[in-house]
Amino acid sequence: MKAMVISDIHGNMEYLNRALERYKEEEAEKLLILGDFGGYVHSSTDYEVAETLNNMAGAIIAVKGNCDSEYIDDIFNFSLTYMRTIEINNKKITLTHGHIYGPYNLPSDCGEIFLFGHTHHGMIEKQGERIIANPGSISKPRGGTKHSYLIIDEDNIQLKDLQGEIIKTIKV
Repeated sequence: MKAMVISDIHGNMEYLNRALERYKEEEAEKLLILGDFGGYVHSSTDYEVAETLNNMAGAIIAVKGNCDSEYIDDIFNFSLTYMRTIEINNKKITLTHGHIYGPYNLPSDCGEIFLFGHTHHGMIEKQGERIIANPGSISKPRGGTKHSYLIIDEDNIQLKDLQGEIIKTIKV
């Protein structure tokens, strides 16, 4: 299975649409979203984001971010929690936004792959036998990083920019 991972949309429909174009071009089967769907302040774009993502709810596995207020549960057609563990390609993967758990504060039942957002910095690294990865932000990258996402398949995790160019690859 191939999964695309994004984070920190922050209500930006332009970059969400670009990311969804990449999702189609990548021929991914699942879209993992690591929170911060809406803007920093509740606005009408939050509903545009929800409408767009609700149309593909069956393909989405998501967690809430620190900017996702309680109302967010009422506008999406898919389940949202602050952390969840799933299995893809026989690998246990922990998803969280990153404001509660992070690479130096892992949950006790953390999977073989730990995915987090929040920092707006894309990265992939090995920490012992575990892979730690952050897709960066599709809408508001920080520190000179690019608008980016992750692709997870049977062999690799890749960090890519929104043009599809590979930034870094690690074997799973």
